[in-house]
Amino acid sequence: MIQVQNLTLRYGDKLVLDRFSLEIPDQGLTALTGPSGCGKTTLLRVMAGLAKAESGIVSGAAPVRTAFLFQEDRLLPWRTVSQHITDVLPKSRRGEAARWLAFAELEGEEGAYPPALSGGMARRLALARCAALGGDLLLLDEPFAGVDQERTARILDRLRGLGAPIVMATHQAQVLAVCDAVIALDGPPLKRI
Repeated sequence: MIQVQNLTLRYGDKLVLDRFSLEIPDQGLTALTGPSGCGKTTLLRVMAGLAKAESGIVSGAAPVRTAFLFQEDRLLPWRTVSQHITDVLPKSRRGEAARWLAFAELEGEEGAYPPALSGGMARRLALARCAALGGDLLLLDEPFAGVDQERTARILDRLRGLGAPIVMATHQAQVLAVCDAVIALDGPPLKRI
C-alpha cells in the first residue's frame, strides 16, 4: 500500500494540500480524477519526490525507483524518437528500444525528430520513455492527452502488463472505466469526494 499521510503544501498564499491523506493500492491501475487545478499534479509531484511538502510523509514509494510522466512531453527536439528511449536505458538494455517503440505504437518513427510528430505521437513517445525507464512505481500525469481511444485502450493493456503499480491523473472516461481504483478529488485544497 502506498500511503500519503497528512501532507501540507502551499504555493505562496495558495494552500494546495492541507493535511491530506490517502491510501493507494500498490498494484494495478489507479486513477486520480477531479477538476483542473484541484491539486492532482501537486500530489503526484510530492509522491515522486519532485516537490517537498511542508509536513507529512509518503511511504511505500521510493522516489529513486519511481518513473514520472509530466503533463508536458519534455522531448528534446535534437534527439530522435529512438534516442529518447535509449537515453533512459542503461547500456545493457539499449537493445530494448524497439520493444518500447512498439509499446507506444511508434514503429517506423525511430529516426524522426519531435517537431515532425503529431501531438498524440509525441505524447506516446513521452509515455514510452517513462515506461522504458521503469521502476517500482509509475506516476503518469494526463498520459493519454491527444491519443485516440483505440490506441489508448491498447496501451492501457500494455501498461497493466508491466506489473508495477501505476497512478495516473486523468479526466478521460475511457481510462477511468478500466482502472482498478478511481479516486475522485476536488480542491484546492485537495480533498477526496
